[in-house]
Amino acid sequence: MMDMVKKSWPEALASVVFLFLLYKVFEQSVLEHHFIIPSTRWLPPALIVGNIIYYSRKGHLWAKIMLFWACFIAEFLGFLSLFYSPTLAKTYVGPVWAGIFVAVLVLIFGYLLYSYQKLHELFKD
Repeated sequence: MMDMVKKSWPEALASVVFLFLLYKVFEQSVLEHHFIIPSTRWLPPALIVGNIIYYSRKGHLWAKIMLFWACFIAEFLGFLSLFYSPTLAKTYVGPVWAGIFVAVLVLIFGYLLYSYQKLHELFKD
């Protein structure tokens, strides 16, 4: 079970982003009757993310590397939020508990990111 998570968690995370983007296109074009905004703001990122997921599932290395770097940037931003986020310091849980929660998430996703690149040999030349 854990091997499946290590193998395809970036694709699952990107799929959530893809579904959100598709919902935004549907919401603004069908429900709110706008056609320019969803086609210029939400549709291009949805197409890019969808193609990256598709080619990553097909085994293309370039798509796996793009997913790796996107997740790496998110991981780095999560790490930086431990030190520089004013929102984290003002949460109702308290700065210590919220920081511990984010730190645990950063460690978990860091481990998954490391496992993903090792499993797929992304930087092996």
